[in-house]
Amino acid sequence: MECPYKTQKQENEALKTDENRQQEQQTDNPQTADATPSVTKAPSSFHRRHLPQDCIAFSSPEGRKLFTEAINSSSNYMQIYFPLAEQFITQAEPAFCGLATLAMCLNALEIDPGRLWKGPWRWFSEELFDCCTSLSVAKEKGISMSEFICLARCNGVLTEDYRATNDFTLEQFRDIVRHSCATSSEIVVLNYSRKVLGQTGGGHFSPIGGYHAERDMVLLMDVARFKYPPHWVKLSRVFAAMKFVVPAMNAPRGLVILREAPRPANRAAEHHHPDNKEMAAAIAPAPHSCCHSSSAVEAARCMADRTAKTHH
Repeated sequence: MECPYKTQKQENEALKTDENRQQEQQTDNPQTADATPSVTKAPSSFHRRHLPQDCIAFSSPEGRKLFTEAINSSSNYMQIYFPLAEQFITQAEPAFCGLATLAMCLNALEIDPGRLWKGPWRWFSEELFDCCTSLSVAKEKGISMSEFICLARCNGVLTEDYRATNDFTLEQFRDIVRHSCATSSEIVVLNYSRKVLGQTGGGHFSPIGGYHAERDMVLLMDVARFKYPPHWVKLSRVFAAMKFVVPAMNAPRGLVILREAPRPANRAAEHHHPDNKEMAAAIAPAPHSCCHSSSAVEAARCMADRTAKTHH
């Protein structure tokens, strides 16, 4: 009589087969996935993934060497790493890569949400992004690049976005990365295809946490830390991953630059004053935010003013 129990080897082989079958169906951002997943049985559980060979884990010996070289370089394109590292989080839901990335970046830029998070504290977290799309939809399908931009503007940050079309060159991308990583006042968020990087899943959002000029590599601060650790990738590979066309939109992915809206001089002084009573005072929760919130209107106005000055 055949034993009804599987050996450990058989169980491992079955799990591996099931994992391979699901690999193409998994996505961190289903709404803008690279392919429409088919309906399957409930997936087996997983604990992390191994990075592809071209992606270098941040904490690996080579990853640490890259970090040391980049931070000690005369160019030092690692300025943005520190504010991002202070706010590095893991996305709370499998499809929350966009929301988690945005919360991490807004907190790194020291944006005041102007409404309560928990207790008396004003702080960005994924559940505060309740406009542009509903949280229930975002939890199920993720968010698109357009919705990411909408949410950023609604929460008081300036945005500049680029789709990776044929007009957008690798050199332009490199210049943007260099400029951003040399400062702590702006952050580049990538919307790219994991498949092009040899990773499992579909569309994903990650902020760039630094740039190694000699090796031409960027550090991706991946908020899906249950899956992949932060890692170094060649700039050209990331560029190709952004150019991957989203079938549902018939458009490539791209990047979004986030910048804090400039404060008036008196407001800037209040923001940094240690005895600022306004910052410590309890406030009522803000009204339900929307795409026409005052913060979004102010952000749009500041961007318009900035653009007008540039053209004069």
